[in-house]
Amino acid sequence: MRVMDEVAKAKPLNDMQRYAALNSMKGFTSLAEITKEAGIKSVIEYMLEDTSALEQYLSAMAAAITLQRKQISHNALILSIFHSEMASLNMYGEEFKSILLDIVERERKIQHRTFIAENSTQINIHSDIWKLYEQHGSILRLKTIDFTKIRSKPLRYEMKYYLQYIFLSRGKISTSLFCCQYMALNTLIETNPSIKYFADITEADARTLVLALEHKAKDDGTPLSQYYIAKAVNSVKRIIEYLMGPLRSGDIKTPRPCLNPFAIITFHNLRQYNTPTTIIPEKVVEQLGRYSNELPPLHRLLYNIFANTGLRLKEVFFLEEDCIEPSRYPGIFQLKFKPHKVLAARRRHSAGDYHRIMIPQNLADELSAHISATRSIRNSVGSSYIFLSERLGYATTVMDSQPFIRSIRHIIKKHNICGDDGELWHFTSRQFRKSIAVRLIENGATTAELAYWLGHLCSDTAAKYYAEVRKMKLAELNTKFFLTKFDLIISNEQLEKYTEEERKLLYADFRLEQRRVELGFCMAKAAGSCQHRSNLYNCVNCRNLCTGKRYLSYWTGLLEQQRIIFERLISAYQADGILHYQEYAEYKQELRLLKGYESIVKAIQEGGVPHE
Repeated sequence: MRVMDEVAKAKPLNDMQRYAALNSMKGFTSLAEITKEAGIKSVIEYMLEDTSALEQYLSAMAAAITLQRKQISHNALILSIFHSEMASLNMYGEEFKSILLDIVERERKIQHRTFIAENSTQINIHSDIWKLYEQHGSILRLKTIDFTKIRSKPLRYEMKYYLQYIFLSRGKISTSLFCCQYMALNTLIETNPSIKYFADITEADARTLVLALEHKAKDDGTPLSQYYIAKAVNSVKRIIEYLMGPLRSGDIKTPRPCLNPFAIITFHNLRQYNTPTTIIPEKVVEQLGRYSNELPPLHRLLYNIFANTGLRLKEVFFLEEDCIEPSRYPGIFQLKFKPHKVLAARRRHSAGDYHRIMIPQNLADELSAHISATRSIRNSVGSSYIFLSERLGYATTVMDSQPFIRSIRHIIKKHNICGDDGELWHFTSRQFRKSIAVRLIENGATTAELAYWLGHLCSDTAAKYYAEVRKMKLAELNTKFFLTKFDLIISNEQLEKYTEEERKLLYADFRLEQRRVELGFCMAKAAGSCQHRSNLYNCVNCRNLCTGKRYLSYWTGLLEQQRIIFERLISAYQADGILHYQEYAEYKQELRLLKGYESIVKAIQEGGVPHE
């Protein structure tokens, strides 16, 4: 029965009900049964007759939730007492509500002190579920390690000892890495059911695992990335290193591996396997800016912060109330933030926890207005973070980023904002950071200036941004550029050997027609004239030749002539009773020439690159 119905039917408890309620409160048990009979309102009125006993009861029930390592909330506490659906906290009366919220906040502070400290009690070899808490801003996040996901019990047993070692040495366990590990172990068992212990894994099993993972897909159907596969394989390799090495627990009662079968498998240049963050095209930026006024006020503020600063998502959502600082320049303010990704490195270098960048006054004013408007929320929970989320029945926490991202994607879909490929632009918050870097580079920022703006402790990453922007500029002088300018088909393979400066010189040579040959233009890098230029067929078969529509009639004529030559050659072979002429050098040469003509004609007609 709902709370609103109970309010209307509230009646005092009779003697028997009072006696039952008293016993339940003294025994710190649920009031669900008496609530079903008398209603929540009547039970609450009885409880308020002795507020001291009520506080003691609520404290004990809250402690019971903590004992189960579940996070406290007023919703969870009410459900544990009444087992009833909660419509609104205001329906329970101001006095009861005040006592309840005070107990919940008191218990939440206890949980913050104890849950992380008690993580070690969860590292139990005999337990299949480990519930571990980590601090995330002003809230706790539960990370569950579920060993039942590993189908083999012996592998599960050895895995527990390895993760126990990781926890004791590092103080935490990565749940994302555990997901890679159990997927790899289950795949090993699928490919070789005879594997019982890690010591049973052979080099053949290791190679088979890599191949099997390359054919696996995520839940959404997309194949596993090479980076993910490398992460899974290397994690299993480290488990075996532990089981082989001196740090192995003496309590493990399984065979010790004699060698590591994954030692033969290495992955190179893993940075290349990560999907690079896409730079937002200028036309997408313009349209997003044009329609950003349709975003909700809070999301519009977040958009302006990302677009003007290039901060990482966590750096924005964990901004604090004193984040705005004056600067020595008129109309310019400083934005103070914690670069969480490099925080440990900053502390090692004594660089301080906070970093500062310049922002325009209009953005500083927007932020200041938001900080003032949300002061009461921060005061109520004792938090300094300016982007907080209040949800009925839940603790006030740092705002979730997904509603903001969904708002941007809604604008993109609504106004059909597309990239250069004509597809709807797929937005992520990381794209702002790369786009800011490109804008700084194009405006002449040095690698040192770029590194400072992005909060890097060295210029290595900034140098990579420079290389990427240079590559973008180089890509502008691409095959499409030459096709548009000269109506010539040039393959990517032909252009790859030219630097940006060389492509500019190539453009000038084409303009001056210094590279003209009989059937188009020559792409050879070597200086001087080609010694075979007078031989038409060497030009035709040369990879340095680029041609276009103006030469189509000539190429069509050559193709027709070659077809006649080829057909006559086959007729001659057949007339002489020769059956296996396909192996003759003469046949292969004429066939190669025919295929070459066909490829070039088709490419010119389709406006693409000749087919191999």
